Amino acid sequence: MKGLLLAVDVGNTTLEIGIYKNDKLLTSWRLSSLVTRTPDECWQSIVFFAREAGIDPHELKAMAIGSVVPDHTRSYLNMAKSRFDSDPLIISVESCPFLEVNYDDPRQVGADRLCNAYAGFHYYGGPLIVVDFGTAVTLDIIAEEGAYQGGIILPGPLGAARSLHQKTAQLPMVSLKFPDKLIGTTTDNSIRTGVTWGIVDMVDSLIERINAELGVKQKVVSTGGLAEPFAVRSRNFQEFRSDLTLEGVRLLYLKTRTSA
Repeated sequence: MKGLLLAVDVGNTTLEIGIYKNDKLLTSWRLSSLVTRTPDECWQSIVFFAREAGIDPHELKAMAIGSVVPDHTRSYLNMAKSRFDSDPLIISVESCPFLEVNYDDPRQVGADRLCNAYAGFHYYGGPLIVVDFGTAVTLDIIAEEGAYQGGIILPGPLGAARSLHQKTAQLPMVSLKFPDKLIGTTTDNSIRTGVTWGIVDMVDSLIERINAELGVKQKVVSTGGLAEPFAVRSRNFQEFRSDLTLEGVRLLYLKTRTSA
């Protein structure tokens, strides 16, 4: 591929953008996805961070988007149409027909989960579970030969903490820092145990149930902006890779352009 690739991963809380030269990630940054930006604002933020990293934004020649937020998808798509010579790849089961997705309706699988599954299998092989700690916690199961088998979705730790605060009269909003001891002697620490260790144990239990249902122990890799403190306390994770979803955007772009 001539020039640089702009890879965009849009989640419900944050969006991550990376610039690749072939398979090397030159720079990446995270922005809030709670604010909808115009196409011009999208481009100006890219110009700013590219130049901060010493990259000429005019070297950007291609773009791929993995998004679960339609408003952002439209903004970045319109930006790309006015800035790049080729249309960007919008990742979905329709645009990546080589993906084997064993879902009743494959269109229901979000772009982030497709990216995690594809990159996870590329780097670690199967059978594999990719656990993404974000707004939601998702567990995606990939078969030995690479097929996407299905998954599990549960509330993320930040959403759980906000829900307790917003839906009750007196419970405070707490940080996601793991408490020093399990049994809380303050309301703050009691909630923190629930939304930190509770998530760890929930995910561990689900992984063990998946292993039992499939009859084989899976490799387990974690990703996501909130992943690291949860993954290091799990008894099941072998790998942590913070850029796995963004890598999936890049790899799917390369595969679609090679297959075209």
